[in-house]
Amino acid sequence: MTDASIELWPAAGTSVALLRVDGLSPGTALSAPEAARYAAFRIEKRRKEWLAGRLAAKALLAAGGGNPADFEIGMDKLGRPSCGGALVSITHSNGWAAAAAKPGSSFLGLDLEKIEERHRAWYADYFHPQELPLHDPSEATRLWTIKEALLKALGLGLMADPLAICTGEKIRFTGKALERYRELGSPDFTVETRPSPEGFWMAVAA
Repeated sequence: MTDASIELWPAAGTSVALLRVDGLSPGTALSAPEAARYAAFRIEKRRKEWLAGRLAAKALLAAGGGNPADFEIGMDKLGRPSCGGALVSITHSNGWAAAAAKPGSSFLGLDLEKIEERHRAWYADYFHPQELPLHDPSEATRLWTIKEALLKALGLGLMADPLAICTGEKIRFTGKALERYRELGSPDFTVETRPSPEGFWMAVAA
């Protein structure tokens, strides 16, 4: 299986694996159901991203030993990636894929985004004025990865309005995000961000 770059994110208590999307082969890393799903993708880009995300996750899960194919990644009842009852989180953006794992966690989300200019309307649609008073592409991307990571940890994705999460010194949930957070037992969590790889921001919520 392709080697992934694995780093410990100590603040969030997670391990994160990062790798390039292109040039990967499933080899023997996929279980039979995973191999069937991989073969069923009709869009090449989507197939490559899916494979890269799974390989990144399996690099973490098999880091202590074992056959990667034995670590079959499915979904929990909220649609969050999981393996053997343990959550993992997977993301990909602009040729990169990453995965996060934290043993025993019931709240885990990861997002990776490329820093780029956005239309002014995007800022208004996804951020409260107090979150981002200046249209700074790098800071906007960092905050966006936080929102995406939290929405993944909640098992909502973009089914919830990103404005239901207000970033800042303290994260505040409203609306559907708050409802789900309470359903999960209002768990304690930490958010950690890094400018990784170059030209990107990545965030973990765990």
